[in-house]
Amino acid sequence: RCPRPSEAIFGILRDLGGPGGRSVPLPHALEVLGARGFTPAQVSAALAEYEGLNVLQVNPARTRVTFV
Repeated sequence: RCPRPSEAIFGILRDLGGPGGRSVPLPHALEVLGARGFTPAQVSAALAEYEGLNVLQVNPARTRVTFV
């Protein structure tokens, strides 16, 4: 089964964090996600969805994604 784009994006972000990873630089994540075919709109929607679920947070400067 193909995951929804937001699920796939979240999975990639978790992989980028590595084992026990607490955060990922957002510019690097955007580069990797773009290379895998995700649009900026899909990434923004996924970040908003998972922020709303209190699973991750994006800092105010939008430079880092931190897992809660």
